[in-house]
Amino acid sequence: MRNREKWVADTLVELADTLVPAFDPENYWLCVADRYQQLVPLSSISLVADSRQAAQPIVVNTDERLGTPEMTGLLAEEGPGIDCRTGGHIVNVRLDDVPVRWEKLVPAALSLGYLSVHAFPIRRRLDVLGTVTILTTGTVHLPTADVLIADALADVAATAMLNHHAITELTRTTTQLQGALSSRVIIEQAKGLVSARLEIDPSAAFLLLRRYARGHNQRIGALCEQLVARRMTVSELVAAVPKHVTGQGRRR
Repeated sequence: MRNREKWVADTLVELADTLVPAFDPENYWLCVADRYQQLVPLSSISLVADSRQAAQPIVVNTDERLGTPEMTGLLAEEGPGIDCRTGGHIVNVRLDDVPVRWEKLVPAALSLGYLSVHAFPIRRRLDVLGTVTILTTGTVHLPTADVLIADALADVAATAMLNHHAITELTRTTTQLQGALSSRVIIEQAKGLVSARLEIDPSAAFLLLRRYARGHNQRIGALCEQLVARRMTVSELVAAVPKHVTGQGRRR
């Protein structure tokens, strides 16, 4: 890597930018995995991240050999990714020095030519979104500088994704509140229209609207929209409701 400092700066800016139109989480995590592969030469990346849109996590592999059913299953059952996520610590070891509990993954990885393995939690404080597992053909541990950069990339990615989730949820809530407010305004307008036309109290007008909506299996908001938009008249409303209802609350 010729200009390491520029690469780090560009990568951090790129990974931090999740507040864009039509943001795609899968493409984002693919970009994250690609950046890790650029950071660590002769490496293959397996990234697993939680998905808010689906029950299954997002899995990204930069090497098709890691995407086979056997390797996918092994990486999901044991290995650095599992230890990293449950323990919250970085893994940076040679395969011949790994714990005995990785008894299935180690021979499988060695058979593919990998000699070292590294893993980083994708987390922000107590929120763990996933892990990045790096398998390399080198026999040495990652240098301290690379470990720090790799850990920083994971932290930035976690923060950026959590920000995306927060903004998405805020937008959804705002839209729902705006919809509820608009619906309430329309209902009040319809109540006023019916109240004035029939010379009844607003509470009686609302009762009339509610009775009609229930009797016709219709949302009261949709009914009020019809009245306010003049797609339905008050006379049509009254004609479909029993007389004892329309007579209630008449102004003196």
